[in-house]
Amino acid sequence: MAVHPLKTRAFYVRGYGFTPDVVVDVGVHDGTPWLYKSFPDARFVLVDPQPDCGDSVRASGHLSVFDFHAVALGAETGQATLHVPETAPGKGGAMASLMERTDVLVDTFTQVDRMDVPVMRLDDLMADYPGRVGLKIDTEGFETAVLQGGGETLKRCDFVILELSVSKRFAGVAPPSRAITLLAQAGLEMRDIMAIADGPGKRARPRHMDVLFTRWAA
Repeated sequence: MAVHPLKTRAFYVRGYGFTPDVVVDVGVHDGTPWLYKSFPDARFVLVDPQPDCGDSVRASGHLSVFDFHAVALGAETGQATLHVPETAPGKGGAMASLMERTDVLVDTFTQVDRMDVPVMRLDDLMADYPGRVGLKIDTEGFETAVLQGGGETLKRCDFVILELSVSKRFAGVAPPSRAITLLAQAGLEMRDIMAIADGPGKRARPRHMDVLFTRWAA
């Protein structure tokens, strides 16, 4: 066993010296406090198809001034079905996904609600937000589709923090190489692993990772 620092902390992220004008949190649920504390002078844009997520962040006190968009992001504009599982009364919203989950966590669901949600492209959303961008994406398997709709935005990203699936957690989930390729095409390269989610059991293998991508020259 090896001991590693807990990297999802503001002091660690600040150490990279990023100075984005706009920080975008895609896949909000109840918020990402360490991300907000990392960039106190940035403009924040929060995006999640669950409409109560903005209220949850505001009520938490972690971030008071931000723009909230109750939409999903994807490769094309349209509509999609959001799967919202419940593991206990009021719990499970963090695992909401536009994809059908197939991993062992399915066995913990007591029910799965489905709701139609609007989908737009990241590039269309960001047309109203000029400047350098910091981007975090955690959309439960749908990250590659978000990237596909944001080619122009990626070109002005100082960094992207992406939940990268390294196991087949969802039906039709894209392999990690596809997301890595899209980011590389925009000049962003893998720089750091911020967190790893292991599977169950004594020989747990990673299910997904939070990976930091930055400019290669940074």
